[in-house]
Amino acid sequence: MPEQTITLAGRGSRLGAVLIDSVILIPILIGIAMVTGFWDYFITRAANGIPLSLNENLIAFLVGQSLFLLLNGIFLANHGQTIGKRIMKVKIVDMDGKQVGFLKLYSLRYLAFSFISQIPVAGGLLSIINVLFIFGKPRRCLHDLLTGTQVVVHG
Repeated sequence: MPEQTITLAGRGSRLGAVLIDSVILIPILIGIAMVTGFWDYFITRAANGIPLSLNENLIAFLVGQSLFLLLNGIFLANHGQTIGKRIMKVKIVDMDGKQVGFLKLYSLRYLAFSFISQIPVAGGLLSIINVLFIFGKPRRCLHDLLTGTQVVVHG
């Protein structure tokens, strides 16, 4: 049986996948916030310089993560892809090109970095550093290094 060649996904494909995922997720989250009244509440507080409480941030975080899993959980578990990655024909694999277990994939690659990004200043800085790692030779973000994954061309 011939050995399968692994081709790393390009930076443009990865960016495209993230943008597609965001274009799908953000309007739905805004819609949920508007229907529940959270949008007006948030805008009013922001206009008056009042930050959300820890509990309010936690609820918003959990709603966002739940929606992310609702939209992408099956694709991640079965194919190592989000909707955006599927459209861009790339997928997440381990360093041997094999599928990564869902719990490891979600908890380390998505949940941990999403949670850390919520920390004022430090979270934003880490998010920038995470993304800048893609400009290194192996084209792997910090979350790829932590998880032991790479994003490759698929199909």
